[in-house]
Amino acid sequence: METLIRDRSPLRDGIALLICGVLAGVLAAAAAFPLVGLGGLVAENSVNSFESLPTELTQPTLPQTTYVYASDGETLITSFYEENRREVSLDEVSPVMINALLAAEDSKFYEHNGVDWAGIIRAAVANQGGDSQGASTLTMQFVRNTLIYSASTIDDVIAASEDTYERKLREARYAMGIEETMSKEEILEGYLNVIYLGNQAYGVHAGSYTYFNKSPSELTAAEAATLASLPKFPSLADGLLDGEGDDKAIIDRRNWILDRMVGLGTIEQAEADEAKTLPLGLNPRPVRSECVDVATPNWGFFCDYFKEWWIDQEAFGETERDRLSLLKRGGFKIVTSLDAELQDKATERLTEEVSVNNSAALGSVTITPGTGHVRAMAVNRNYSLDQTENKPRTDGDDSKPSNYPNTTIPLLSGNDEVSGYPAGSTFKIFTMLAALDAGFPLKTALPSPSRLTSQYLTGESDPSACGSIVNQNQRHWCPTNDGNWSSGPMNMWAMFGRSSNTAFVQLQQAVGTSKAYEAAVASGIDFAPSSEAAKRAEAGDLDDYGTFTLGFDATTPLEMAEAYATVAAEGLHCEPLPVMQVIGADGKELPDAAAPQCDQAFPKEVANAAVSAGRCVVGQRPEGTQCSGNGTAASYTGDFGRPLFGKTGTADSNRSYWFIGSTPNATTATFVGDPDASFRSNVATDSLKDSVKEVGVSILKSAVKDLDEEDWSKPTKAMSTGKNLVSIPSIDCMDPDDARSRVANAGFDASIAAGTFDSDCKEGEAFSTSMTGSAPSGSPIYILVSNGKDYKEEDEKPEDGTTPPDGTPPDRD
Repeated sequence: METLIRDRSPLRDGIALLICGVLAGVLAAAAAFPLVGLGGLVAENSVNSFESLPTELTQPTLPQTTYVYASDGETLITSFYEENRREVSLDEVSPVMINALLAAEDSKFYEHNGVDWAGIIRAAVANQGGDSQGASTLTMQFVRNTLIYSASTIDDVIAASEDTYERKLREARYAMGIEETMSKEEILEGYLNVIYLGNQAYGVHAGSYTYFNKSPSELTAAEAATLASLPKFPSLADGLLDGEGDDKAIIDRRNWILDRMVGLGTIEQAEADEAKTLPLGLNPRPVRSECVDVATPNWGFFCDYFKEWWIDQEAFGETERDRLSLLKRGGFKIVTSLDAELQDKATERLTEEVSVNNSAALGSVTITPGTGHVRAMAVNRNYSLDQTENKPRTDGDDSKPSNYPNTTIPLLSGNDEVSGYPAGSTFKIFTMLAALDAGFPLKTALPSPSRLTSQYLTGESDPSACGSIVNQNQRHWCPTNDGNWSSGPMNMWAMFGRSSNTAFVQLQQAVGTSKAYEAAVASGIDFAPSSEAAKRAEAGDLDDYGTFTLGFDATTPLEMAEAYATVAAEGLHCEPLPVMQVIGADGKELPDAAAPQCDQAFPKEVANAAVSAGRCVVGQRPEGTQCSGNGTAASYTGDFGRPLFGKTGTADSNRSYWFIGSTPNATTATFVGDPDASFRSNVATDSLKDSVKEVGVSILKSAVKDLDEEDWSKPTKAMSTGKNLVSIPSIDCMDPDDARSRVANAGFDASIAAGTFDSDCKEGEAFSTSMTGSAPSGSPIYILVSNGKDYKEEDEKPEDGTTPPDGTPPDRD
């Protein structure tokens, strides 16, 4: 198509505009605005006819639809838009579409200079006689629509669209100016992208897909004429897509356009006659809009997380409102990290195990270690705004709907109002990371009594309190092992694999709760301001917080997957990332927008040592790993078939239950809890605990099915057996103060432990230390004092001086 930019002089155009003002202005104003005084207005607009054009005309920025895809770059998840539009170039539109629009709207487009003077006079005369005719050229329509769509205030919209002489004259002036600065092809291309075609379709690209589900380059003559009938009367299309509209008016106008095309010589009579016999043949593509209208309903939770992630990125705008506006207007192609196949399999497996109508939420999140890419976010819920038929709330609050079966609450990712679910023993990994980082090796041995009198204090009425009141109505906190099992000294492999509460509380005492808290934060846990951990951190008394390692604080499945992925990636922490590629409307990729945000949270050797302990949980014993007894998830992972580590976790009173499993290239966090009442006891029944482990392992198997098998390095000697450690002096039935002095003189922070413990020493005698063997210099070591329970006179002891061995404790979480 030939490019035309006319060679005209300002004097000639000024005279033409003045003639227009005198002839058309007088006639049109007399017909439509008889009371307006025109003399001064015509003169003023004539003088200013070639003032600078508005930037929105010379450099129009139209809102365009953003399309969001799954990780394959082809599966559409949803779209975000203020106006459903995608800009196209002229060569992406079939000639028959262009010819149909010219026939319908402006057959003399290539002949005029932006204003059809004869048409204006003819329309003015016709309107004077009572008819209603328009005389806007395609260029004038481009001007009007562009000003409307780029308007930032309602006053701007009114000024661009009101039916006044001033607006028409200004529009004509701008149209003439546009023709001076733009080619006919550029104007036509702009018009094709700005026109409104009904049913929220802006531009020919959106119109082609909205009505015929095909690109504008593939339109037939009948389809093109149908679309060309809509710019003048877009309301004719209302109701057509849902089968409720009357298509007679559109067919009549379509056929008129086809006849016009024949008269203009752009199609043959036979082609027009055949096209006129056809029905409209509408084949609308479903318009996916935001997260409640995703292509597959179970993708809604991921979509919601993606949207919140985008709004949180400062690179996309100064304010959250700016960022959301950019998403809806920017015309991006966004390839997310969502693995559609994995997401569907996970959802199917979860809902098979626990119905959507169950108040217990069974959910799972899968993340890629080393990048943070979120591959799946699935839960036994329907992502839907329609909650009218939801089941009763479990917390008794009938003022709001429950979360099941339908909800849009971010059950997996959380927000300012949803902090998640109690983490249980999954938090033990943070205590272990802190200890390893502080120099405590995996061989560090700690006793695992069925009940421990800890150094932490709690309220005197706390069921876990023991001993006498020691300070302001407080007693010592005395945690127990699940099932009250006990064991002799256990190293970190054993205490993590078998999830010893009492051993880990002692390890936390040795390293300090503040260090364990810092390890959790470094791994990716974002404690809610209302959490006990956050309040303690604010107050500066974290080291007095004993229950931290047992996971009384709430967290989300997304954060737990993030944290364990940090360990799986050899200590490299990556922020959760829902996108893999962001492409602008101009086709250029924005690599920084999708770049993983990572930092080294722990030394590699520390993370690999933690992995080694985590392999005991799932029953794997590769070189360098020294497990003892059966791990808490070993019976569910025996056939996994590739390197794996993990952790189970039961929250206090069975409020929730977790299984987190990871390979080097996939981490899955699976849980069960009650979103309506996260404080509710006995949510995690034995059956649901089995479900969490079974489903968690199944989803992780699906996640790694097509991935290369990888492994971790075995723990270094320093991480296994220690480096530069100091021997802890032995203590045997001696005065507690003397024992404390002996340990202090060896270079440790020695103190006498609260409470007393079973031993064969006399009551009141020191018999051992909280940690035996060796430890880093300066470590806190507690002197254990006997309660005399097992003390016997010499003649009461067996002849060989031995005591019956302890039984093997059962597997517990």
